[in-house]
Amino acid sequence: MQIQTLKNNWTIASVVFATVLTACGGGGGGGGGGGGSSSSSSSLSISGVAATGAAISGGTVDVTCQAGTGSATTNSDGTFTVSINAGQQPCMLRATDPVTQQQLHSFVETGATTANITPITDLVVANTLGTDPATAYSNFSAAVQQQITASNISAAVTKVQAATAALGSGADMSGIDPMKGTLQAATSNAAGDATDKKIDALMATLAAADKKISDLSAVIKTASTSTNAASQLTALVGNAQYSLANCPAARSGDIWVLDFVGSAPQAWNLNFNTMVLKNLADNSTTAVSAKLDTQSNVIPCAFTALIANRTVEFRVSDSGLAVWKHNANFGVTIPKQTITALNTTTFAGSYPSLAYLVNKQNGANAAAPIRYEINSAGQVDAYSCDLTKSVPDCTTALTPAANNKTTCTAISNGTLSCSSADGALSAIGVGFVSGGSATLFLSITDMRLNSTSSAGGLIVMTKAASMQLPVVGTQVAAGATWYAGYQTASGYVSGDSLAGRVESADASAQSFITSISGSTVTNTNYMNKPATGMMYSKLSNGASAVTIGSPAGWSFAIAKSSSVATAYDQWFGYIRMKR
Repeated sequence: MQIQTLKNNWTIASVVFATVLTACGGGGGGGGGGGGSSSSSSSLSISGVAATGAAISGGTVDVTCQAGTGSATTNSDGTFTVSINAGQQPCMLRATDPVTQQQLHSFVETGATTANITPITDLVVANTLGTDPATAYSNFSAAVQQQITASNISAAVTKVQAATAALGSGADMSGIDPMKGTLQAATSNAAGDATDKKIDALMATLAAADKKISDLSAVIKTASTSTNAASQLTALVGNAQYSLANCPAARSGDIWVLDFVGSAPQAWNLNFNTMVLKNLADNSTTAVSAKLDTQSNVIPCAFTALIANRTVEFRVSDSGLAVWKHNANFGVTIPKQTITALNTTTFAGSYPSLAYLVNKQNGANAAAPIRYEINSAGQVDAYSCDLTKSVPDCTTALTPAANNKTTCTAISNGTLSCSSADGALSAIGVGFVSGGSATLFLSITDMRLNSTSSAGGLIVMTKAASMQLPVVGTQVAAGATWYAGYQTASGYVSGDSLAGRVESADASAQSFITSISGSTVTNTNYMNKPATGMMYSKLSNGASAVTIGSPAGWSFAIAKSSSVATAYDQWFGYIRMKR
């Protein structure tokens, strides 16, 4: 895992663009497939929405029925229609997220034609059948089919609603029909509806508790009563059950704290029930307070804490990942999840990445986009990105000889120890999987730049989801995102984004132009450049930036000002604030 050589003689000015999260992430893989079906002639058609919170875009929906099977590809908003030739109900449905390969299940009883597929429906399936949904789908026997009745489904829905109610109002599915009710899943261009936000809160709970939806399905399937279902769920997630009314994603649990200068990940516990932050290395504690605006109103998902005599401000995204900053550093916090290996379907794939380095000899800063590929054996290949081309790409292999690969080994505290055989790289990895995204953070404890200098820093790698063009006319309100970052000229900075508007879009070039309120500067954004999942932006004043992000409301960018020839020496983390 090597990074191209970076120059260290540059100056910097701030580049903040209002639409940083307008098109970041897609909630799944490619662009939508138009709801393809297994047959053009059918007797049964089933429609719905597939989502993990964010829409599953470009995912596969498979259906098996008492008679007949079918499949379809989800559209960018997660909608799908599957046609089953000569199909006979009941049927089971399975949606596969193209990014993480996570599978969710649902079903339709005889006479029904609508079926959403979400983490909530997976729980309903588990409780209705009393078995693992994946097992039931693979062996759709007559015994399984006989259990799929309206009364059995209704009873299971009641138990699941009671279970989610124990997680606070943000995740409470009471009064909502998760199986057939209206669902608008969040996309890169549109916010989700109330049901979608509740699914987000459930997924944030599981992320904070280091659990998967399959873990929850395993306990819910045995729940005999609503009370039992609630107690099973809260026992599974522990303190993550507690939430804040104005920030359902702020869930209690252990977290990793990382910065952008190469410090090893620090283990902390953040308890939003008691509003206490504990350093697990020495058990020291500090109070956490809600951040107030100038009118003394609470800012949702914004917090402060006094740590080592510095006031730290941090903002929490929809998935629980947060960005923090004080006057001498900034970084991220990630719910602690135990990552055992990279050789899984969850992590194998393409990763648009941003690398930030600090030269240990002279303190110079530099950043670069990189494309990583992780294969099914967990091996990592790297490709440098050329931003000097008229159409930037990331096609130049940086991977050394086969006997000098970078390897990452799981260690007992849940991190990954990563190093190259030639000793040029030493890093500690932290993984984060939530909904339809898989992200790796590599804290670079040492990277050899040349024979006389080395660097520390951070690499953010998020598994590629194809970005999609926003709708022309989309308005982005002032303060829609909060940013924190580093500028050579100004040091560590933070603030609210400016208002903006999507002025035009070019489908053939996969680009769109945004304006910034109160400024003559415009911003041309190129989707999936220089690699899938990246956005390359050129401002009319000569500045430029590269962004990666997530539909869960976080994004990272590197940038250079108009006065800098080539060096990308700015770094920003963004958290969406308007919910």
